[in-house]
Amino acid sequence: MIAAGARLSVLELSDNAFGPIGVQGLAKLLQSDVCSQLQELRLNNNGLGITGGRLLAEALSVHPRKLKVFIAGRNRLENDGATALARVFQGMGTLEEIAMPQNGIYHKGVSALSEAFKNNPNLSCLNLNDNTIGSKGAEAIASALPGLKKLKSINFGDCLLKSKGAKALAKAFKDNSMLLESVDLSHNEIGREACMEVVDAVTSLPDSTDRLSRVVLAGNSLGDSTNKKTMKDKLGPSAELSDGEGSDEEYLSGEGSEGESEGSDEVSEDSAPEDAQHINTVVELSREINLDSSGIEEVKSDVEIFLKSPTIDNLIRLGSNAAEVIDTHLQVIKEPSELITAYVEATFSVSGLSEESQLAQQVALQLYPVMLKRAAQQHASAWLLANTMLRGLGLIKSENKQYRIRWKTSGCYRVLALVVPSPSFPVPLRDTLKFFIASKLTTLADRTIVEQHPQLYT
Repeated sequence: MIAAGARLSVLELSDNAFGPIGVQGLAKLLQSDVCSQLQELRLNNNGLGITGGRLLAEALSVHPRKLKVFIAGRNRLENDGATALARVFQGMGTLEEIAMPQNGIYHKGVSALSEAFKNNPNLSCLNLNDNTIGSKGAEAIASALPGLKKLKSINFGDCLLKSKGAKALAKAFKDNSMLLESVDLSHNEIGREACMEVVDAVTSLPDSTDRLSRVVLAGNSLGDSTNKKTMKDKLGPSAELSDGEGSDEEYLSGEGSEGESEGSDEVSEDSAPEDAQHINTVVELSREINLDSSGIEEVKSDVEIFLKSPTIDNLIRLGSNAAEVIDTHLQVIKEPSELITAYVEATFSVSGLSEESQLAQQVALQLYPVMLKRAAQQHASAWLLANTMLRGLGLIKSENKQYRIRWKTSGCYRVLALVVPSPSFPVPLRDTLKFFIASKLTTLADRTIVEQHPQLYT
């Protein structure tokens, strides 16, 4: 690219595991004239780590770029990596979208980023999902909001905001008359009073019903049915208040009278690793309080609910980027056979609805290449993928007697017929599926459907 004199406006290298060593090579490109006009840098899930984050920040600072979009989720940048990048962002002033979910960033890194936000007044989309923002981080972000008049979308889901953090954000939303369109504060251990303050803040302007497209408070304590109805009435169609199986119990951690101790954030956010922090909260509670958890079911995500009960309504709840949401949810699975099984079953769950819904067909067509890509990244994946698909289509019996097909196989065959001819569809897998479909054709329950698509068996 350097030799050819290329000029890039977008550089997308997501889902390549080049890590910090790869950043050293990437630095040469970023510092060259190839990236002199770069507007979007997308480095999601590259295994950068703290070292990679620092090297990336250094590369971007040598010849400062005027980026509009910066994406770097799932990279374990942590506080040091985020702080190094924050210094670079501070000098840019042109950023419109920043997405850094799942990076193990605590309030110190969030505070550094918040200072950088102040120098980027065109910021319209901010995604820090699944970092530990906490109340201190929320207060830092709140201090940056007065200068972010163009901010439309915020995703702080699963960031341990608690009530104190949610209240800080709600006050900033209201005081600065934020024209937000999408707000995700799900799974943050927020109490009902603070949830109501958030609702009041985002609906304080008269055009809120028309403007708001999505307000997600699922996985928090919303109170009784009366409280939920009040929230839903205020939010209108944008409300996403429940995962369907959550408890109405008030969160006791940092809650009680809607307050938190002053030192709680400092200890949990600085000293404990991300996962340990959540565990420590539960352990401390168990020492002080005997909770009767009988009859209280675990709060499930929208993806889990859909996979357990694949219906059109549950699919719609996943939003406009359902395929991406499902992919993000499943990537945490480490064991290869479980991961492949999960992707196949998710793809078939959506495909099975394709006869009833154009949306389902669209999402299924988006999931297929994702499924094939994720499976190809696993060791000895070819036979695992073929075996799982054959089982899901009812072409072979499962060795597990508990296994059951939860989707309509007729819909699965319809979608499969659309993707099988694709040049990107693995030839060995295509041949295996065709062989089994052809051999079972006369006894297939979906024979009428399959015969309409000869590409499945000839």
